[in-house]
Amino acid sequence: MGFDWEKYLELAQYLHKNSETFPDKEACCRAAVSRAYYAAYGVVCVYIRNIDGEAFRGGDSHKRIQMHLTKSGDEKKRTIANQLKMIHTNRKKADYNDTFREKPCNLASVATAQAKRIISEVEELFENKSN
Repeated sequence: MGFDWEKYLELAQYLHKNSETFPDKEACCRAAVSRAYYAAYGVVCVYIRNIDGEAFRGGDSHKRIQMHLTKSGDEKKRTIANQLKMIHTNRKKADYNDTFREKPCNLASVATAQAKRIISEVEELFENKSN
């Protein structure tokens, strides 16, 4: 059995919720953004592998997954692709930019909500395939 990618969302939510108790609040919130993205990314990858029979690996897999979902013709998959793109943009900001306009903990709040929404929508897709 593979890793449960939703555990990264739990970690992201924990980091965001408890950021005041960590030695560096900003680092904690940046880590929450990153883990939230990878929770959603991992769940989407499992769906695509198990349902569509595609496996994406490598540095460009993030964009290729978004394109795969967009080209599917399914409205829900296109919505997931757009949400994944938004959270990926925020993840790159949190991981690579030393300064940015948004407050890191606001980004963490947005990212965890987006990841939760993406995971829920992927779960709906799984349910629809099994019905």
